[in-house]
Amino acid sequence: MLGIVLGMQFVVGAVALAAGFFSGSAVDASDPALRGARLAAVYVASMLPAYVLVLVYRRFRGGRGPVGRFAFGGWNPALLVWAFVFMLAVGVVCEPLFDLLPEPADTDLGRGGWTLFSVLVAAPVLEELLCRGVVLESLRGRYGTVAAWFFSSLFFGVLHGQLLLAVNAFVIGAILGYIYLVTGSLWASMLLHALNNAAAYLLMAAGLSDTLLIDLVGSRTLYAIIYIGALVVTAVSAWMMRRTLSRLRAGAEKEPAAQ
Repeated sequence: MLGIVLGMQFVVGAVALAAGFFSGSAVDASDPALRGARLAAVYVASMLPAYVLVLVYRRFRGGRGPVGRFAFGGWNPALLVWAFVFMLAVGVVCEPLFDLLPEPADTDLGRGGWTLFSVLVAAPVLEELLCRGVVLESLRGRYGTVAAWFFSSLFFGVLHGQLLLAVNAFVIGAILGYIYLVTGSLWASMLLHALNNAAAYLLMAAGLSDTLLIDLVGSRTLYAIIYIGALVVTAVSAWMMRRTLSRLRAGAEKEPAAQ
């Protein structure tokens, strides 16, 4: 499945370059809206066919079961707020690690309506349908809940390519996968994905995407307080996740006996 997605990204990217789709870097730099439109077009042109091909491959391999659930539990406000706070806290805790990793080559997605469409709609919908829908559910049927949660998160991380982006995506994907398992709804993971992307886009638009929190805060004392608070939130939330995943695994293991 990963080979299909990465292969489609490579093919569409190569075709776009060969067609001169990204020619004229000066034009791209002076027209962020045009850059955003081009990147959005390439993203959708690669991810949408990739999703369809993964579904075909899954069927060819005899895959059974759902390829995504959409229960109403996905609209639980308290759970969504907790998950978003957890994402922010993890980002703060992991900041020293991210600072050690090489910076991504180019993360400028442009500006304007097409960029917002790709960041807030296309990416959350297509990536959640693929990673939490098809991949997690397929692995869940074969290897169990915990393995499906972990490897679908790893799939999501590798999908983002460059090391820093991949590590960050793996962490975020673990939270999104957990929320999907708890709610049984892709609505929840899609909404959280969109919120996370919106926060990243706002930082990028403000020119702060490469700025560390300690530099942004200014005061080391205040930074230490924020970091300790984020560490507590992360530790408690991770403990809750572990307990819930253990219960889900135990429940899944009992189902065959109950039948």
